[in-house]
Order: sequence, then structure tokens, then C-alpha cells
Amino acid sequence: MTIRHLKVFIEVVKSGSMSAAASKLYISQPTVSQAIRELEEHYGVLLFERLNRRLHITDAGRKLFSYAKGLVKQF
Repeated sequence: MTIRHLKVFIEVVKSGSMSAAASKLYISQPTVSQAIRELEEHYGVLLFERLNRRLHITDAGRKLFSYAKGLVKQF
């Protein structure tokens, strides 16, 4: 897990979609998807539920979001 992973995750939560986060971060959508997948594998939890092509943050995702915002702010 890197600060980059956390920044990508935060932007996905804020924007509500991986493609919107990619656009805002000036990176490709597959790069965003990979970063989220790597975070999910690292922590062993799902951060988003993918329903009808929409993302819904899970409880674990909400906890990470709170933690990530603090870390990125301190960084």
C-alpha cells in the first residue's frame, strides 16, 4: 500500500466512480481499478460493492476512507 493507492481510493469515494476518479487524477481507468484491487487484496476485504455498474462503499471502505484521509493529510 502506498500514498498513491490511498489518494486513488479517496478520489474514487469522493467521485463515486472509477472513471470519474481517473479523469480527475489524470490517469487511466484501468490504473484506478488496479489500485483499488491491490488495496482490497492487501487488506483482504472488499472496499466497494459493485452493483449494476455502480460502486457502493462497504463498511470496511468507510473505515479505510476515514483512515486514509488522515494519512494523506499528514503526508
